[in-house]
Amino acid sequence: MWCSDPQDRKGVENMQLVKKEIRTNNHKVSKLMQLTIDEDYNVSDSRQDIDKIIISQGQAVIDATEPMVDRIQVKGHVAYKLLYSVAKAEGEMDAMEGSVPFEETIQVDDLLPSYDTTVSCDMEDLTISMIHSRKIAVKGLIQIKIEVTEQDVVEGADGIENGENIQCMYKKLPYTRTVCDQKDVFRVREAVSIPQNKPNIRRLIWHSVTVNEVETKPLDNKIGIHGELEVFLIYRAEEQMPLQYLNLDIPFSGEVDCIGSMEGMTADIGIVLGETQVVVEPDADGEERILNLEANLELEIRIYQEEEMQLLGDMFSTTACIDTETETFDYESLLTRNNAKTRIVERLKRKENQPGILQVCYVEGSVKVDDTKTTEDGLVVEGAVEVRILYIAEDDARPMNALTGFLPFTYLVEAKDMSPDAIYRIRPTLEQISSIMLGNDEVEIKAVVNLSIIAFARKQCKAITDMHVSEIDYEKMNQMAGIIGYMVQEEDTLWNIAKQYYSSIDSIRKVNQLERDELTPGQKLIIVKG
Repeated sequence: MWCSDPQDRKGVENMQLVKKEIRTNNHKVSKLMQLTIDEDYNVSDSRQDIDKIIISQGQAVIDATEPMVDRIQVKGHVAYKLLYSVAKAEGEMDAMEGSVPFEETIQVDDLLPSYDTTVSCDMEDLTISMIHSRKIAVKGLIQIKIEVTEQDVVEGADGIENGENIQCMYKKLPYTRTVCDQKDVFRVREAVSIPQNKPNIRRLIWHSVTVNEVETKPLDNKIGIHGELEVFLIYRAEEQMPLQYLNLDIPFSGEVDCIGSMEGMTADIGIVLGETQVVVEPDADGEERILNLEANLELEIRIYQEEEMQLLGDMFSTTACIDTETETFDYESLLTRNNAKTRIVERLKRKENQPGILQVCYVEGSVKVDDTKTTEDGLVVEGAVEVRILYIAEDDARPMNALTGFLPFTYLVEAKDMSPDAIYRIRPTLEQISSIMLGNDEVEIKAVVNLSIIAFARKQCKAITDMHVSEIDYEKMNQMAGIIGYMVQEEDTLWNIAKQYYSSIDSIRKVNQLERDELTPGQKLIIVKG
């Protein structure tokens, strides 16, 4: 008859779990919704009458959010501006700008105010039309994206203390920890002189600012950032001089604080150009030749660290019965971080009612992602580049005109093991855009789109949170032979065989002279009861 030593059982009963705090991200929900704006505005008294709208721009901005139970309140505005030819003033142009506020309460099931909620928006479509010379209609479509994440905290066992005759199985889990999740603003302030070959600025009519070739890098408790601002200006010079335009490239660099960040960590950083301002000031000689530029780069910063946690996966004793309590928790593991680039070459033709093209002044664009789908090979992204071109026209009465159009693209971003339930974010940016005239009625556009993608696998794991020790089933133990012949079955492991027969992995290895832990179905083993 087999029996246990009471002293052995006492050692087991004094055993305690060693626990650690496990912090993980649990992605709760992603939601997209569309919001329309439709407002009429009068031209301010300081602006001249509108003859024809040449080009317009608009940007949707989130001003404030308030998460509540099962819903979130979003407030924002659409900042717009337009360039137009002046009525009853041949060759003259003017510009105006304004803001359209919006507010919406959005239903988000299972949302709690304590959850981490990120709200972003994109200007899907904007149309500004002239009602009459002193009134415009602003219509647009805004896409609002809501991401909700819960920070899970579980106390799981990663070891034991004061335990004897205990068999422990550990498991190692690679996971991705969020080090930093914050929003910040990087401000660019530069004063530049216009080139010597350009005349003095009498009146600034129009400015457009775009951000290009931005690179970011995690540093110790900081994020390094550098790039280039492209500034386009239209202005009036001295009397009797033709309309002037100017392109300037202004480099910038700097840092923003990011506590916890370290060089080499994985970064997912979104950059949106916010408010910009260009003011003309006199130089040392009193001539209007200095441009004071202010631009806000709005940063959405997420920094990740890939780590490995070791947890106690299972345990048993040859001298006592141990029952464990477990808790299932969700976690994320990085699948891929990829900056994919696709090149687009397309042609745009002027409409029949538009004047011929003499010279291209400026070309800009923005990227829209329309659809994504996961495949075995990765993520298929469909979208388009919205292009806006200003050109000198073959019409003295209206010396400047614009071409607009969309350049569609479809691109496969390679990502191994991408499943339909993977969590991913796409940050599309226009890396390069240029134009070549193909005569007076057609322009060739070349663009490079960067698709910055980060993807995470959604996983689950059980953590041991508590245990209960009781006396072993001696009747069952005594019914077992001291030495057992066993034939390995499908999905058998050394661990579950040892646990079933109150033995140990080391004992099974030694008795059977096993050189490796892998077992083969049909393999014969000798098991000595503990």
